Amino acid sequence: MKKILIVNRKSTDNLGDIAIGTALAQLFLKKDCQVYQLEFSRFGKDIASFGQSKASPACGTETKTNKFQNILKKCKYFLARSLPKTIWFVRFGQGVLRQIRSIPKDEIDLIVIGGGQLIQSEKWNDQFAYAFRLWDWMNRHLFKTKLAVLSVGAKEAFSPYAARSFKSGLSHADFIYVRDHHSKQVLDRLSSDLDVKIMPDVAFSLCPGKERQKAGSRADKLALVGIYNYDSYCKIHSLELDRSAYYQGWKDKIEDLSTAGFKVKLFYSTGTDKLETQRFSEYLGGKHEIAAADSLSDLIELLNSADYVYSGRMHALILALVSGCQAQAFITNTKLKVFNETYLEQSPDLEALRQEIEQAIDTVLTSLSDS
Repeated sequence: MKKILIVNRKSTDNLGDIAIGTALAQLFLKKDCQVYQLEFSRFGKDIASFGQSKASPACGTETKTNKFQNILKKCKYFLARSLPKTIWFVRFGQGVLRQIRSIPKDEIDLIVIGGGQLIQSEKWNDQFAYAFRLWDWMNRHLFKTKLAVLSVGAKEAFSPYAARSFKSGLSHADFIYVRDHHSKQVLDRLSSDLDVKIMPDVAFSLCPGKERQKAGSRADKLALVGIYNYDSYCKIHSLELDRSAYYQGWKDKIEDLSTAGFKVKLFYSTGTDKLETQRFSEYLGGKHEIAAADSLSDLIELLNSADYVYSGRMHALILALVSGCQAQAFITNTKLKVFNETYLEQSPDLEALRQEIEQAIDTVLTSLSDS
């Protein structure tokens, strides 16, 4: 029995990352492997621990508490720019290292890093590059086994440090599978020496927990609308958009769906979106129910009852497709744009996608038998 170590965002409030880890584990368990799972980069709260902040101000206002938080955030940014690697290692890196005490490191046949958009860097934030470099070092010096990077996304515009770290770390990988053509182009530009292949996002391999309950009539049709975090949206687009103006766009979308005959519920798949959804619900006067989904199983069960899903979170949309829903993207970034063009503007063959995923897993496992 082969022993597989899966390394991805495991301790997180993002149910998309949880879906990725669950899918990878199921794929290898199906092949009669023994599976271990560890955190890739940092340890965060789970989604259930997020709740409405009592200090949340009304749209367009700012409290003294928020002003203090903004000052504190600026101080953190200053420190992150000054001592980023040291800060990451003290806060998270030591914990990443300590995890390996819980597994038989001398018996691991394969380390899998992925999926998710792990090949990226952001302004003042190279945490994924730090983590990738650490795992590369641990494999070369401690595990000394095969390394597969599976179903990852890559984002352009690396910092110089991240570019060096990813180029070096990926050169030591035995297999590199990215989840879309755009990610392959990013890595091809990073280094022409890398052998980069494409496989669908592993979340497509998940199956709905039970047979879908289709709407019995037009009046029964359910639309789920996932409110995307306002701060993240403004950061991505470098905007200073008033929150009430941002909310107006979501309100218009909900009114359009209601006019089309849908019953509308709000939902979320990350902790920050959960807070934003609660705040948006207050903005609407509690008119629309928030469908609670504080675990992956909750989210899948919710999607099984829906007919239409509108979200800015890629894995919420993947799970919607898997559950048989009509899915529409709130396009926030290049990742969503590529996903929309690849999967939502055409009808994907889910069975064919699952077969592609299985073939990639089989290719990797066959290499272990040959070694």
